[in-house]
Amino acid sequence: MRIGAVLNEQPLDELIASAKRLEAAGLSDIWMPNIFGFDAISILGHLGRETETIGLGTAVTPTYPRHPTAIAQQALTTASVSNNRFTLGIGLSHKVVIENLLGMSYDKPARHMREYLEVLMPLVRGETVDYEGEQYRVHGLALDVPGVERMPVVVAALGPAMLKVTGELADGTSTWMVGPKTMANH
Repeated sequence: MRIGAVLNEQPLDELIASAKRLEAAGLSDIWMPNIFGFDAISILGHLGRETETIGLGTAVTPTYPRHPTAIAQQALTTASVSNNRFTLGIGLSHKVVIENLLGMSYDKPARHMREYLEVLMPLVRGETVDYEGEQYRVHGLALDVPGVERMPVVVAALGPAMLKVTGELADGTSTWMVGPKTMANH
């Protein structure tokens, strides 16, 4: 069984100390949410340089504010500097955040995630993207980040449409803050 922990906002030195303690205690993974403080992907890159074995992942980084090519490059960099211990966890966020705080449309969220993953997944596999969708148009782009063997991508998904997209395109799902009753119902 794998047991991990969630690290929340703390000063960087405290995050590093916490990560080292969790690794020494034998935990398998550290997960960080990406809310309105530190950029979780960047912080996990720092933690990856300060630890040796513990897995690292975001739970989760919102997709809407970041183009899939940008998040792919940032995540692959973190995977490289952490010796392939990084898992990218992504999600839609919430309508109130995306529309009210950021001024973006939250229309057709499952469609957004499908297009996002159709651009993101080839990039994280080292493939060239040639994609023409409603929201994203990416042609002839490939990323070459040295030292990356494979970087898993998981999606925060619970509803049928999101689980279908996730099952078809990603490596798994993240059930952040979900209890047994909700899991049983989904």
